[in-house]
Amino acid sequence: MKGSKIFLALLISFMFLAVLGPNAHAATELRYSSPYAPTHPYSIADQKWFDKIEADTKGNLKIKPYWNSTLISGRESMRELASGVADIAFVTPIYEKSGVDLTKAILDFFADSNPEINAKIYWQLYNKFPEIRKEYEKLKILAVNVGIPMFLMTTKNPIKSIGELKGLRIRITGNAMMRTMKALGAEPVGMPVVEMLESLQKGIIGGVIFAHGDYKSLKLAETVKYETENFVQDRGIYVSRCMNKNSWDKLPRNIQKIIDASKDWWSDTIFNEQKKPEADGKEMAVKAGVQFVRMDTASLKKYSNTLDAENRKEAEALDARGFPGTKVYKEARRLVKLYNKK
Repeated sequence: MKGSKIFLALLISFMFLAVLGPNAHAATELRYSSPYAPTHPYSIADQKWFDKIEADTKGNLKIKPYWNSTLISGRESMRELASGVADIAFVTPIYEKSGVDLTKAILDFFADSNPEINAKIYWQLYNKFPEIRKEYEKLKILAVNVGIPMFLMTTKNPIKSIGELKGLRIRITGNAMMRTMKALGAEPVGMPVVEMLESLQKGIIGGVIFAHGDYKSLKLAETVKYETENFVQDRGIYVSRCMNKNSWDKLPRNIQKIIDASKDWWSDTIFNEQKKPEADGKEMAVKAGVQFVRMDTASLKKYSNTLDAENRKEAEALDARGFPGTKVYKEARRLVKLYNKK
């Protein structure tokens, strides 16, 4: 009789858990780190992804955000994430000291390409070259950032010709772009976004290259005085959201599948959120008194030719170190021309 009661109690408990389903278990919570404030377009896209993952996993996976670099820095994001400081993070490969040589080079290989098709090109490069994949072997890639066109912005003097770049300390990303600006007379400086605004305000740097939406999201309208509106940098694409490998391996396979299926969704959402504030940002700049100037045609051509030459040098330098730099460069340029014809 006693055994029958125990069996009945166990049966009722099992039926109760079956009714509750997977939500009967405590949800897994993962820590997400970002260098941006929660109001930035990147962060808005991130929060939409958090909500999607929680809904798609029926509440079994929750993401707890830590904004404003409270967990991971801007300079060592990939290394810190790999060490377990956070479970998921906004990573900035361009600031890593080593280990992402092809990633840094690729950033400048997308010149004159429509951002709408850059993700397609990137994943073809990623799948074709194992050397690119190796750069992320310690992390799980969750999403990429497709850059939107950025413009030259300065605080003291308008830049209407290449000659006026001479001596300008300007925050730049990308190896070839850094050398291009140096070849044109500027003094390029690499620094994370979180350090950039204060550096502008203090006069440590006199220029940046950012999108119009950043007049608002990064408060550039408070400091920038001039924009060279036809000096455009086509900021290619880079891996930007990754997961710690150990955290990934601990997840149930069904949740891993849900996250894998969201890769393009998150990337597209990031891109779309970036575009939304462009018009408002430029309007804010106009109201703040930012003056919009144009660079002469000869100067623009010199800039384009110099960038291409530096990209080729970058590729050759990678070849000398055992990387398929020229192969990646040629394939990237082939795909840029192929898809931008359509």
